[in-house]
Amino acid sequence: MALLRERHLSASTIGTAGNAAAALKLLTGLEADCRTRLGDEAWFTLVVRHGVAYWTGVCGRAAQAGQLTLQLLTVYRERLDDHDHHALRLLRDDLARWTGEAGDPGDAARRYAELRRDTERALGPDAPETLLARHNTAYWSAADGARTRALADFRALLDDEYRVNGPAHPHTLAVRHNIAYWTEAEGDPRGALTLFAELLHDRVAALGREHPHTLLNAFHVARLTRHHEDASAGTAGLAELLPVFTRVFADDHPWTRRLRRELGAV
Repeated sequence: MALLRERHLSASTIGTAGNAAAALKLLTGLEADCRTRLGDEAWFTLVVRHGVAYWTGVCGRAAQAGQLTLQLLTVYRERLDDHDHHALRLLRDDLARWTGEAGDPGDAARRYAELRRDTERALGPDAPETLLARHNTAYWSAADGARTRALADFRALLDDEYRVNGPAHPHTLAVRHNIAYWTEAEGDPRGALTLFAELLHDRVAALGREHPHTLLNAFHVARLTRHHEDASAGTAGLAELLPVFTRVFADDHPWTRRLRRELGAV
């Protein structure tokens, strides 16, 4: 059992460091061993299955990740008497995310609004988990069309993130990312470029140059630079990112495909 736990920790650490594909490969092998040795619904097997579902989604297969997460959520609800259990909230968060990434932002926003309500009731309004639920509710509301309201929600949330989590926390940085992203969507690409460029500096310092969030941030800086400031510099920046995206995300990941489309449009 100790070896199984060590393998799980190693895979999770590799994924958190930015190599989702490697984490998924390791956890898939671990899941097979756990099912053989412990059984399909042993608690540790369920934990590993959750990891497989999560990294499947991070690798760009949202619909498959949603199906795996829903299966787990059904099992957890049958096994846990406490419907406010942290494990259930994690699964509900994942299911909402994969629902949105699979193409249904309205349902994702609804799921996150329900999760925010339940999390705030259980933990309080300033709990980091509550702030994250607020963040995700705003994001998928914007994706569903309510961009002006969501942008105001993000700006209000940023003050709370600074106060509770601090300026270098990944959640604080993610709120700043979404403020920049939806600033562009609301018709201010130059303002968005300024925000993304400032954020890129802080993400490199906090997360490293090849963290997935840093790379996505760098993509937006290069893309907006090409369209709104310096076409040749932006194109060069996109071209430099392509081999890194291919190595970190894999060639068929949605972010890599988007980068290729952007380069193809040059």
